Amino acid sequence: MLDIRELYRYSSSVRRRFLEKMATLPWEDVTKNREASFYSMRNIMIHIIDNEDWIVNWVIRGRSTEYKRTRRSEEYADVQMIRDHLDEVEGRTRGYLEEADADELKRRVNLVLLSSGESFDLSVEESLFQSFTEQLYHMGELIALLWQEDFEPPRMQYFYNRQSENGARISSS
Repeated sequence: MLDIRELYRYSSSVRRRFLEKMATLPWEDVTKNREASFYSMRNIMIHIIDNEDWIVNWVIRGRSTEYKRTRRSEEYADVQMIRDHLDEVEGRTRGYLEEADADELKRRVNLVLLSSGESFDLSVEESLFQSFTEQLYHMGELIALLWQEDFEPPRMQYFYNRQSENGARISSS
């Protein structure tokens, strides 16, 4: 059975593939307002990263309403800045997941939505799963935006993105 750690390894692999794809595109295409959920591909990717940061480093630690983003989306001037932000967030996530045991994953937390103030009583594992599903929604959105410009999106399927516990990609042969 898959566990939350495996889903986060998959999630990391997919995000990195999308960042690699974004790095091949003209920056104007990455930052173009496409009237999507967060307007541009850059902003959507930053939202995905920031959502993981918020869940892992704020919600789970009982500080969900105190969250402050590192910088505004518009301040990211290139893909490398986004990659650096991703490296920092994923590093903290990996550190947390390495230490989290079964009791920690069952612990109850209060997830308070910043946009509406709605509150949800969830386990840590459910909170982590919520962040994972949030990414999936927005990856689908990025795929559609890439297709609109006739760019081939990276492969998102699990079997192309499986990783071992040490982060090495597992062959799909």
